[in-house]
Amino acid sequence: MSERHGVQESTLKSWANLGYITSSRIGEQLFLDDESLATYLEAHKRVGLEMDYLSKMIEEKKLERDYIISKYDDLLYVLRTQKTCKPLYEMIIRELAGLIINPDAREIFYSISMGESIAKVANRHRITYARTLQTYNFLLKSLNLRKDIFATYRKRAMDYRFLSLADSSKNINVKQDARILELPIDKVADTRLANILQNQDVRTVRDLFEIVSGRGWKSLLRMDGVGKISYYHLLSKLQLLGVVDESLDRIVSAHSHE
Repeated sequence: MSERHGVQESTLKSWANLGYITSSRIGEQLFLDDESLATYLEAHKRVGLEMDYLSKMIEEKKLERDYIISKYDDLLYVLRTQKTCKPLYEMIIRELAGLIINPDAREIFYSISMGESIAKVANRHRITYARTLQTYNFLLKSLNLRKDIFATYRKRAMDYRFLSLADSSKNINVKQDARILELPIDKVADTRLANILQNQDVRTVRDLFEIVSGRGWKSLLRMDGVGKISYYHLLSKLQLLGVVDESLDRIVSAHSHE
């Protein structure tokens, strides 16, 4: 067939492998359909079309095939490593979710990021698919804007933990940045809690630290009128601002996993 049609045997095999002509294989023997080859050659006859041009076309197709195969090889590799990487992804997603104060929004972010379908999450929260998607996209955008906080938070937290090992004191860490200490209390607490604290002469974050340094954060819950929602909102806001305190971290982390 190669001699009859004036086409090299290697070229015929390439055409067969690429599906340009009909072929079948028995063992290692390749059989080509003569009519299919004749039809293919007839369809590609052009004025001035040389066989070396067809050969160049075949080489280009080979390169294209190899490129496509390499892309799928990369994709398959990523899929095979998903099982190994999943625990790491879960840890990172859990850390990111901890930066979201609203519990419903936090659950939406965590569930979708872990692979749960948007429709299922929307149904559980009794909101529309579009609203769920809008919420998730907003959370992604918000976390991206605050990525500098997340990037430095763990370092600051670990630095404090190392220092706390050498300090037997259980008091709140009051050695914070001046910008944090001088913040008005209404910048970190909601209106109700801010009014309650201001009635206790707590005007700034520095004043708040002085109140809780000897009694702990949970002492705020013993104040008349202080609810848990306002309490956790305050602690989460302080953590996002960059307050480094082990007991605060522990309370916020436990609440985020409830």
